[in-house]
Amino acid sequence: MIPAVLALSALLAASAASADTFLPQGSADTTLHLDATYQKVGEIAGLNDVHGMAGAPRRGLLIAGSLSVQAPAQIERPAVVSEDEHAAHHGGDPEAAAAEVGLVTIVDANSHSVVRRIEVPGMVHHVAVSTDERWALVTHPGLDSVSLIDLDAMRLSATLFTGPIPEYAVADPVTGRFFVSNTGNATISELDPASATVLRAFRTVGGPKHMRLLPEARQLVIAATGPSLVAVLDADTGATLESYEIGGDLHGIDADADTIFTSARGLNKVVRIDRRSGARSEAEIGPAPYHMALAGSDLLVTSSAVPVLWVLDPGTLALKRAIETADTVHQLVTTRLQ
Repeated sequence: MIPAVLALSALLAASAASADTFLPQGSADTTLHLDATYQKVGEIAGLNDVHGMAGAPRRGLLIAGSLSVQAPAQIERPAVVSEDEHAAHHGGDPEAAAAEVGLVTIVDANSHSVVRRIEVPGMVHHVAVSTDERWALVTHPGLDSVSLIDLDAMRLSATLFTGPIPEYAVADPVTGRFFVSNTGNATISELDPASATVLRAFRTVGGPKHMRLLPEARQLVIAATGPSLVAVLDADTGATLESYEIGGDLHGIDADADTIFTSARGLNKVVRIDRRSGARSEAEIGPAPYHMALAGSDLLVTSSAVPVLWVLDPGTLALKRAIETADTVHQLVTTRLQ
């Protein structure tokens, strides 16, 4: 195993064991902050229709994306994009380009204060942060594009076409790149943030939605629609290594070397797959299980039907506790604060 990856694994394991949890609460325009014991620390206000969120723990920051659009205050053309390219991206009509923008909000995770608000070309679905915390990437499903935020300069750096309906993104600590799932044409794009370049795209079975990267194994674990299945892909070649048909409108996913978890929203089930034996277990915790994340000895799952966070035992899928939230919780973040 690569030494740098070993060090990263140790850091992530330590972080998960004592992590705070941040729950973006959609139309409540707030994010709920819980400590390592799931006690309420406070709420971050002023986050319009907050959906996507990722953490930059060494910077002590959260990067939040709004699922709504608004009239722009001022949005500048990224330096790496020419005026012609910028106009073409917005249909060549400067008036139309300025009609509405999305919003990325940078928040101090400890004080809950807003550090910066950055306008981006469209509504934001999901967010990822590079392992070195230099870049944030946000997906724009309505534009078939993603935007890169330079976290040193705190500004929009580039907007790039990846494919139809870019859904989710994950950062690769080995290469420094991002993977982006394009649900509309069943592809995954690999993107280099430093050069603002899409390097390649490979096809998958079904339309990939949420993903998790296992960097040491060089594996991407994806939840796909049509058919509803979980697939494990070789992150370097794109080859399918494992596939599990689940059904039920798959959404959230998480995994480690031995186990895969997914939320079969249409079946009202959380599904656990033992990768060694192929054995599966299921639990009906509540309606429409949605986003999920492994956090130390817990599996955190939200619902798209009711405002709640479920804390499950990842070994048995038994419900350990349920935490009421102000609204539907979307891309939850677990991070150890600095």
